[in-house]
Amino acid sequence: MLSSACQDTIRAAVWLSTKPVGEFHRIQEISEALDLPFHFMAKSLQKLVHAGIIISQRGAAGGVTLSRDASEITLLSIIDAVDGSTFFDACVLGIGNCESEKPCALHSQWDKWRQEMLEMYDAMCLSEITDDILQRRIKRI
Repeated sequence: MLSSACQDTIRAAVWLSTKPVGEFHRIQEISEALDLPFHFMAKSLQKLVHAGIIISQRGAAGGVTLSRDASEITLLSIIDAVDGSTFFDACVLGIGNCESEKPCALHSQWDKWRQEMLEMYDAMCLSEITDDILQRRIKRI
């Protein structure tokens, strides 16, 4: 449901959340750890910098780090930074003029699911996923 770019960016944010806040990590290190292309990772993480989710620092000791504790970063904030809100605003069937006044066949059901998904992503923070990883409930990011 989320774009692959968004999923991979969430993985990168989760990876960063396993490290101390304020400890900078090179994008190359993150891309190697997650087996993702460097240029893709750099572009994706730049979106998180613009959204204020991570901090970027240049230089020999540079890299990226979370801007705040993982418990303060929701999945919805990352989704908004990478994919925008179009997924939650658009018709599930891709019908351009689907709206409340002229709904498609799935509009009312999608409206309920969309609201549930928004609430779920807004309630889930990075620290919850990090806890699963640190307790080895998730074996791989």
